[in-house]
Amino acid sequence: MALVMLGIAFGIIYMFEFDSSPIHPAFVLMIGAISFIMGSAFFNSRGAHQLKSLIGGGVIGTSSTFVIVSIVGGIRYAYAIYGTSDGPSWEMLVSMLAVCMVASMIILEFVLYRLRD
Repeated sequence: MALVMLGIAFGIIYMFEFDSSPIHPAFVLMIGAISFIMGSAFFNSRGAHQLKSLIGGGVIGTSSTFVIVSIVGGIRYAYAIYGTSDGPSWEMLVSMLAVCMVASMIILEFVLYRLRD
């Protein structure tokens, strides 16, 4: 989970720094469409009404598309800055990973606590 969080953070930095999507827009639309269909089918199979399954599919499609595009951007950003000799040191990367590990544990415990109630 920490690696995913770090990838998303790097991906957001990549999108702001380079002012573009790391994936071609046609692929972004395809990822969104597949996620929307799978999310709608999931909610429909769970017995949700038609409108609720479409709304749930839209939320799933939007969020999963953002996560996938951010992770791809994060990989490209990490390769761009850590592939050069003048990039940040590996200690900074390990420190950022450690912070993400702690944050992911806190989020996981919070979610599990909420699910127990």
